[in-house]
Amino acid sequence: MEKRETPLVFYTGDGQFEIIAVQTRAAQQTLTLANSVWRALAPPLKLPAEGFSSAVAVRLVPEKEWTGVAVFSVVAEVGGRVGVRIKWSENVDARIVRRALVQALILRQAVAWYGASSQLTVPLWLELACTSLSETRDRPAMLDAMQQESAQLSPPSIEGLLRWERGQAESRGWELSAFWLLQHLQAEASDARRWEGWLRAIVGGTDPLRALQDTYGLVLKDGPTRELWWQVGFYNKRTPSMLPLMSTEETRNWLADRCRWLAVRQGQEQVLALDDLWAARKEPWVKTGLTERSQQLQNQLARLHPFYLNAAISMGWMYQAAIKGDESAFKAAQAALTQDAVDGRELENATSAALDKLEKR
Repeated sequence: MEKRETPLVFYTGDGQFEIIAVQTRAAQQTLTLANSVWRALAPPLKLPAEGFSSAVAVRLVPEKEWTGVAVFSVVAEVGGRVGVRIKWSENVDARIVRRALVQALILRQAVAWYGASSQLTVPLWLELACTSLSETRDRPAMLDAMQQESAQLSPPSIEGLLRWERGQAESRGWELSAFWLLQHLQAEASDARRWEGWLRAIVGGTDPLRALQDTYGLVLKDGPTRELWWQVGFYNKRTPSMLPLMSTEETRNWLADRCRWLAVRQGQEQVLALDDLWAARKEPWVKTGLTERSQQLQNQLARLHPFYLNAAISMGWMYQAAIKGDESAFKAAQAALTQDAVDGRELENATSAALDKLEKR
């Protein structure tokens, strides 16, 4: 009788994602993606800072054991628990895994708002838009590429996009349009309550055009006016004049994410110290991560707050030294990164203190 492997269980954070897999490599890759998806979608989806009462259960099913037709399935189970099953193989498309996590996260938020209900829905346009959004947070250069790709694009009608159903054709043009619609809707929401009200309505099963009118104003009740509002928003959002500069806090958090390496060792999660990272540099997932994070740092430099720019450069040098196998350069960059981070925080604190002093005058 064939021996069955014992599943491994890992968590991205309390009440976030629970990863169940029989292969350490599968768990490692999915943990990285799940952390990325949660961080990227926490603000737009209004995810709870303390996590949900129950994490999204992600089960990675080996390809040989998969019996489904689709490559993943997401369901709201008894008691409000949301589960997602993904067909796993060494050649699995990371975007498919990311999309499965996004769909499950949107459904989990809907359950948190309404409880398990047959009326809950994950709009296709929102799922694809949030998938693209999470990718641009990891690879900011993708935003430029998407803008260029959208330059000659004629967007579908807003009614067609909002009522886009599963089973219909999924074109790249509609996918890009969904992303720009998400940006437009967020920009047009005058406050957080309006945006959250819109989200609650559409995942709760309210007709999207009715929800749009109720949330964004009676001016949108007329079809031609609504379409003009969308078309103008599409052309505006696809051609922003510049990327916004990150705040000091956003920059610190972004750099901290790129400096945190979560490994799986003997079935246990472990945060790698930078010295351990050097020792693990030849492991496939680390080699891939070093290349990706080096590129992310390079692409994002223009958006980082100046106080932490030196820290970002030192981190990039450190990762490049690890890729090249230059230990002395790695150690030097590591020391520089530590000092640059301290200097950045001191500048931030000194500036805050000076501003506070001015306000008290």
